[in-house]
Amino acid sequence: MNFTAIDFETANEKRNSPCSLGITVVEKGQIILEKYWLIRPKEMRFSPMNIWIHGIREGDVRNALEFDALWEEIRPFLEDRLVVAHNAAFDISVLRQTLTLYGIPFPTFDYCCTMVMSRHFYSYLENAKLNTVNQHLGYSFTHHHAGADASACANILMNISKELQLHDINAIAAAVGFKLGKLFPGGYNACGTNGGGVTSQNIYNASAQPKLDYYSCTTDFFKDKIVAFTGSLSSLSRSEAISLVERCGGDYSPSVTLKTSIVVTGMKNVHMLTPAQMSTKLRRAMMLIERGQKIVFLNEDDFLELMR
Repeated sequence: MNFTAIDFETANEKRNSPCSLGITVVEKGQIILEKYWLIRPKEMRFSPMNIWIHGIREGDVRNALEFDALWEEIRPFLEDRLVVAHNAAFDISVLRQTLTLYGIPFPTFDYCCTMVMSRHFYSYLENAKLNTVNQHLGYSFTHHHAGADASACANILMNISKELQLHDINAIAAAVGFKLGKLFPGGYNACGTNGGGVTSQNIYNASAQPKLDYYSCTTDFFKDKIVAFTGSLSSLSRSEAISLVERCGGDYSPSVTLKTSIVVTGMKNVHMLTPAQMSTKLRRAMMLIERGQKIVFLNEDDFLELMR
């Protein structure tokens, strides 16, 4: 599928104060381009709260171009394409209000929100935040950097498309239960929810059982244990691996907590990694181990051997 994921950061509470923009272009289900701009807001005022969120200060954008000067470079990535954002109500509002500030006509495009999708499709997660969903998917990124956030947003839609085996956004919308929004010269129609729809767990239940019947799941190793996953497994999807844990009497956690006792990772030789090479979950687990918590690391081979 083809789309453009976007993410804005703003200088202050006003939606027409963008200070950075990230764009990730996806063609045929693959990321082909990532772009990032620092933007000088028309009103050069940075609020402490916004600085705390994204770390961008006045000095970082003093020599940057304002949005109107960048618009002709940005517009081709949006015009007549599917545009995707995580919390699209915010990002599309930033775009609309900034275009209005400069007297620039709105482009035409359909758009959708991966946060709305995630609330339905990953409804078993504790929330639909960008970092929570991507942590569940085993994708690490620097949150509140507009470029990284745009790619993380793209990652969610690519995963949903892959799990559903659907590549048309209208088919995905019908399956998950959301409606597309539309921006056009002079106005917009908001995206939103239609209610209902399938979830990631539904997809697993409908299709994965024959594959998982290969595993006996007779081990007590996972019984009453809290299990977290980090990284991708080559043999199983995340949902399939979670199902095996649950069949063995264990419980899945999307994050590493004080209750976690097992971390399953797609990497081997975890203890040989430097902190910079580790995912957020691995670093968290190592910190808890240093504080006395008992956590066992399993690579994919170890995990599957226990399940047989």
